[in-house]
Amino acid sequence: MTIDEIYRLVQTFANKEQRGFITPSDFNLLAKQAELELVNKRLDVLREKSQAKKITGVLEESLTPEVAEQDLAPFLISIPKNTSTSSITSGYIENEISVDDNVLLIKELFILPDETLGINSHIPLEIIGPKDINKVLRSSLVKPSVEFPVGLMSGSANSSNLKIKIFPDSIKKVMMYAYHIPSTPPQWSYVTVAGKPVYNPSDSTQFKLPVRAHGELVIKILEYLGVNLREATLINYTTGKEMMQDLGVSRKAKSKK
Repeated sequence: MTIDEIYRLVQTFANKEQRGFITPSDFNLLAKQAELELVNKRLDVLREKSQAKKITGVLEESLTPEVAEQDLAPFLISIPKNTSTSSITSGYIENEISVDDNVLLIKELFILPDETLGINSHIPLEIIGPKDINKVLRSSLVKPSVEFPVGLMSGSANSSNLKIKIFPDSIKKVMMYAYHIPSTPPQWSYVTVAGKPVYNPSDSTQFKLPVRAHGELVIKILEYLGVNLREATLINYTTGKEMMQDLGVSRKAKSKK
């Protein structure tokens, strides 16, 4: 569905529950919040790597890690990073990279090819915990090297000072693959005609979550409005004559597509 179809569905069910007219600005705010909530729901599944969980989405699909990863594909970007030097104590420095505020979850880190280090391919960088870092750094067998680099996260994951210390310190370039908050949230844009907002597709921004999550988006936005819509009701409506009449689509016109 387009963002216009989702807006009109939300408006239709809100009217049925006598919630009044949902203004474009209110819808856009709720649309942004709903998509981010559903993205975080899928990120939680990836973090936990748990068994399939039931979601309140259209067709009641099970949200497995595989499905969650597919849904999140539009939010995955690659971010090249140059390491910076931080002074820990006099005479001792460490290399680190900063994690951008809009990063929701880091999927993978790689060391980029570097002729000076003799690296001609991407080498995975393993993130280890604070309790293991001293053991790894002191080990003669698993000590970090260009072929087996490691990273240590420092700072709070919910703050703007999250950093990753890179070992060994000879590494200067890192590629981060991460899920991030889109710079352009969903936006229903319009022009005013006879005092009423009319959908402007050329200036609108569609939802990035795939079609299979659109029913879940409708239900979530309505939930914010205090409308408890059952999934079966949404499915019956979207597949029936009533929706085509409300959205101004005739059965004859639909059959020609």
